Amino acid sequence: MSPGPRDAYALWTDACARAGWRAVPVAEQVPVADGLGRVTAAPVRARWPSPRADCAAMDGIAIAASAVRGLDRAGSDGGGSDGGGGWLPAGAFEWIDTGDPLPAGTDTVVERERVSPRPDGGMAITGGTVPRGRNVRAAGEDFPAGEVLVPAGRRLRPADLAAAAAAGHAALAVARQPVVAIIPTGDEIRPAGSVLRAGEITDSNSLMLAARCRQAGARPAVSEIQPDDPDTLAAEIRRTALSADVVLVIAGSSRGRGDHTGAVLAQVGGVAVAGAAVRPGHPVLLGYVKLGHARPHQPAGTAPVAGLPGYPLAAAVTFELFVMPLLAAIQGWARPRPWRRVTLARDWTSPPGVEEWVPVRLARDDVTGGMVATPPDRRGAGSVSQLARADAWWPIPEGRGQFSGGSVIEVLPVPGDADG
Repeated sequence: MSPGPRDAYALWTDACARAGWRAVPVAEQVPVADGLGRVTAAPVRARWPSPRADCAAMDGIAIAASAVRGLDRAGSDGGGSDGGGGWLPAGAFEWIDTGDPLPAGTDTVVERERVSPRPDGGMAITGGTVPRGRNVRAAGEDFPAGEVLVPAGRRLRPADLAAAAAAGHAALAVARQPVVAIIPTGDEIRPAGSVLRAGEITDSNSLMLAARCRQAGARPAVSEIQPDDPDTLAAEIRRTALSADVVLVIAGSSRGRGDHTGAVLAQVGGVAVAGAAVRPGHPVLLGYVKLGHARPHQPAGTAPVAGLPGYPLAAAVTFELFVMPLLAAIQGWARPRPWRRVTLARDWTSPPGVEEWVPVRLARDDVTGGMVATPPDRRGAGSVSQLARADAWWPIPEGRGQFSGGSVIEVLPVPGDADG
């Protein structure tokens, strides 16, 4: 009986660990401007407060509120007029622009549109009271020195970079990007753009998986297409593992005459999982390669290897279930799971004994305004068009077979350009 996805992942990582592999993030420094999408290796703390000093929040004049004349305690002008203003003698104010530090002895800013010069060199103020501290951003109002602005384990967003720069950082400690070797296999597989003959298939999987690696903050290294030859595949796994943190072998994980990944994995290292209770993606192989000498950041010379099925939907599902959490662990990434509750458009029956991942399309219901998820009309692990049309994954746990249209379900939106 095949293990479920979570048990399979635990078996895989445990076997890799016993072979000497460690998912330990390695920190490096990058300029703040180059930090987008990288994972913080340490908390980002403010080196100074923001603002660094009391400063103007408006264009106008900086004053000491106590220097304003002509106002009683109620804020009227003492003479009974409806102007609600006051005045300042000459020398009791300074012109100031937004963001400028307050001059010594001032504590308030009066907006430019509320003031007008007087013939005696003073300044008239209209529009009501002038409370102390008005239109002033106090030092440390945004954040004090030492405050954690970005936690460790976060994939950096544009706002995170802005906050880090404002807090005095020119560079940030981030996790080294893992390298993922991607090995497409198959005598019938041809590079994208090739003129195909009968029985030949375009290699679309390596393009998809390489792009997904980039979204996950990793650096893909795609091999040339390897033939269905065990010795050739073994040599390529060993070669790529010299510099890769994870090795992916596309196709060859099943039990067909040209499927050699399982035997090769046993030869170059070990097999931890041969098949998982997931649909699509049941034939997935999870193991490791052991080189016998140290590799960068892996003294034992071990690298995890995943043999992904050749069908596009199956390759995509097994990548999400097994490779994504591994890449997160290598980077120390506290990866969020952005579940969304939506309404199922129609009845659906999931097969027993497996966790099924269904690509669904999302649309807004014109009546309720809520989101509705529509599964495909037919199943098909080889359907790349279902992937292209999908807005979300609907993971159905084992044992949850029957769903009625109108049910509320939880889906995982397909990631955007810089999401995990």
